Amino acid sequence: MTIKRQSTRDVREYLQIVLDRFPDNREIYDKITKLLKDLRLARVRSTYNDVISKVSQLFKEHKDLLLGFNKFLPLGYKITLPKEQTQRRKPEFRDAAEFINKVKERLQDEHSYKSLLEILRKFRENKKSLTEVHHEVLYALRDHQDLCPDFAAFLPARYR
Repeated sequence: MTIKRQSTRDVREYLQIVLDRFPDNREIYDKITKLLKDLRLARVRSTYNDVISKVSQLFKEHKDLLLGFNKFLPLGYKITLPKEQTQRRKPEFRDAAEFINKVKERLQDEHSYKSLLEILRKFRENKKSLTEVHHEVLYALRDHQDLCPDFAAFLPARYR
């Protein structure tokens, strides 16, 4: 079995996204860290399938994290989504406006809302990378986890 070599950078970025998504739930971070170690040490097929099953259960509501785990799986193994979850339409301006309005309503603090807009402005002006924006917006929405999938709809697949 050929195993993909996990770069330290890829692992750190993935784990940071998990931390950002679940800032108040260290248990999920610990579980995914253990699963990554299990995968790295695995030498038998049943271990790969077991890790895939556990990751799929852990992130069943977070398809970006679920699909992002594929980069750590050995060749021949892949996590896929059911058909109904893979069909997406490209977000339109109306969708962006609805998302921004929803965020404005939810972020009671005017400063938090303006900070979020500032993050997005800096990205538009190429002053922030997409990775930076992704981390900062997820942090800004940490108390509103239900908004994170709405934000993810505007991101490339590797961030979902």
